[in-house]
Amino acid sequence: MEAIHLDDRPHILLAEDDPELRELLRFVLVRAGYRVTVCGNGLQLLEQLEWAEEYDLVISDVRMPAFTGLEVLESQLDNPVRPPFICMTAFGDDLTYECARKLGATATIDKPFDLDRIIALAHTVCLRKEKKNLSLRSQK
Repeated sequence: MEAIHLDDRPHILLAEDDPELRELLRFVLVRAGYRVTVCGNGLQLLEQLEWAEEYDLVISDVRMPAFTGLEVLESQLDNPVRPPFICMTAFGDDLTYECARKLGATATIDKPFDLDRIIALAHTVCLRKEKKNLSLRSQK
């Protein structure tokens, strides 16, 4: 028998060190229908990922105190329940994009970005993850 969840909304783990941007993104994502847990630095992000199976998506800044978003992403390479990662950066260059892609980031977006774009990207990633989970469950 499958567990009943009181809140079946997709759960996003958001890591951003800028408090104003973090709150704006949290607000926008909650209004778009997501549950959102926030982190202010890479160490908090790493600690939250101990419960990776709780999250449907991670949206992380690349440059943060303690650990960078890319360092956290790299630490999750062998995690079989690692959620998809979207990396955000104000300092995007080819090396950053390539590194994020090689570490398994689903997407990397440049700041500033249109809020509708981040919502659309979150919808796409969460829908893709849900389809994959449904497929895995039907194979059991």
